[in-house]
Amino acid sequence: MSKPTTSAEFVANLFEEQATPLLRYLAARFGNVDEAKEVAQEAWLRMFRLDAPGGLDNPKAFLFQTASNLAIDRVRHEQVVQRYADGERYERDTEIDVERTVSDRQQLDIIQSALAELPLRCRQAFTMHRHGGLSYPEIAESLGVSTSMVEKYIIQALKHFRTRLAEADAAPSAARPQQSHRER
Repeated sequence: MSKPTTSAEFVANLFEEQATPLLRYLAARFGNVDEAKEVAQEAWLRMFRLDAPGGLDNPKAFLFQTASNLAIDRVRHEQVVQRYADGERYERDTEIDVERTVSDRQQLDIIQSALAELPLRCRQAFTMHRHGGLSYPEIAESLGVSTSMVEKYIIQALKHFRTRLAEADAAPSAARPQQSHRER
């Protein structure tokens, strides 16, 4: 090989010697040949842009260090992008959770109001079953009614709740949760 006379010739000779070892080094570091090729290309471009690459004390070390730094920058960039994407997902999920919580709270308020509207025995049967965990026969014994009557009370309560929730859904938007600024 003749001694290179220009910077372009110097980089071309270095490329012939180091292209494959550089690519292997980066592929091992990334675990992805396509990523390694992109980083290697950028490292070669930077080497080519130097005013006097032949004047470097150790051009091979400079090339590999440049490629290593580019690889680190690329990984860091991907981490930042991923954190940003995760943050957006968290923000969106949090917003949905807040809206769901508000909606659930409104539904609970409707059911509590509807519970207060029920006849006394019906309300007692429902409360004993859902909050007290009592079985229908236990409720029947406590209230002095048949198990069949307890079933009717529970069904009456559930139908009443369903009706009130449906009415709330059909109510004007003033009764519904406000839309977030992103939905508008």
